[in-house]
Amino acid sequence: MKIWIHRIALFILLFGVSSMTYGFNQLSPVLTAMVNLGGVVGAAGLMFFYFTYPGPYKLVAWVITLSVIALVIESLHLYNQYVYSFFVIKRLAYCGLALVTFYVAPRAGEVKMKWVVNAILVMYVVGQVFTGRILEYGFTSESRTTAAFEALYLVIPFLYFLLEYMQHGRRVDLLKTLAVFGVIFILLHRSVISTALFAMLVVFGLSAIGKVATANLRLGNMLSTLLVLALIGLPFAGILSPKKTAAFFENIGGIAKPSEDETGSWRLEQSTYYWKGIVQRPMLGWRYEGYDKGEIMENEDFASKGTVIHSQYIDMLYNYGIAGLLLNLFIVVTTLWIMYQRNRKMSSEQTLLFAFIISGLLFGVSYQLPLFFWSFTGLGMFYGIYQRRVTTVPQQKPAVKAYAST
Repeated sequence: MKIWIHRIALFILLFGVSSMTYGFNQLSPVLTAMVNLGGVVGAAGLMFFYFTYPGPYKLVAWVITLSVIALVIESLHLYNQYVYSFFVIKRLAYCGLALVTFYVAPRAGEVKMKWVVNAILVMYVVGQVFTGRILEYGFTSESRTTAAFEALYLVIPFLYFLLEYMQHGRRVDLLKTLAVFGVIFILLHRSVISTALFAMLVVFGLSAIGKVATANLRLGNMLSTLLVLALIGLPFAGILSPKKTAAFFENIGGIAKPSEDETGSWRLEQSTYYWKGIVQRPMLGWRYEGYDKGEIMENEDFASKGTVIHSQYIDMLYNYGIAGLLLNLFIVVTTLWIMYQRNRKMSSEQTLLFAFIISGLLFGVSYQLPLFFWSFTGLGMFYGIYQRRVTTVPQQKPAVKAYAST
């Protein structure tokens, strides 16, 4: 019974805080409740599970707990209320979900990334295809039926199939890899496209230095397959509307020149605007005063522009200062360090999570990190410490896998 409770809890941590699980409905009241609950769990669970954490997470537990207490005291002092703004408190505590996930994961029984990948793909097919939402998409930024946070999930199956191909050399896995990346590309979230490509380079880099168990780049097979697919697809290129195709690739081109792109220049302008406030209070940020001011940029041409600070880094610096940003980075960097250092050879699952977590730092330049990112970070720490795998690949036989808890 306990194991199923923990499995349900792990599912909620990984998927329950995303609109993908609720048919891509970002206005779902259940989603709103789960996001608010995420802040509560992230803060309350810190000390309950304290003695199960690795050293770095124990330090984080203390820092978040004391920070939440300090915010409550500040609220009582300035506004004569214990919780003047739950919004301010919960967003600082979101990163605590990494610690809670680390506690839940080993108690949920065997956790296979294949199951995670299947869950993501099923929810995408159901939420986009079966409901007909994808038919509303006109290959423009305005008609997209997914948010960038939801599209970020697809980086996980993309990396999974890539590593399967690198490990086993099956062209069907390469085709799956290309298919998932094709979906990422078509969904037109340039930040996610950049994140996926960066994650792929991380995997290639780890493989090149011999850090990934039984993984080879297999560039020859990859290039020949891409060439064949290009030749097959070339005759169908004329079917597409030239006008829509040109507009689509113009949007994609914003990756290379963000300062000249409409949304890219907007984010740059937004970051510049909030930087003025950051330098005024660099250490601890604006907290409740920033909440009172709202997040509206002073721009007469766009009345609603800037209602949300897009960049994770600018958001943390403005609201919680250098201290808040360092707290976030400490969780990510120590997780990556332990995953890398404790495993002479990383398994494909560890490599996947390592690449996903480190690529999230790039995604955070354009968007605030979604709650599930912190859950997958905690899952990465779990894999780094407990899921140590030794893999050998005999000739013409499947890989023999043995797990050992450390």
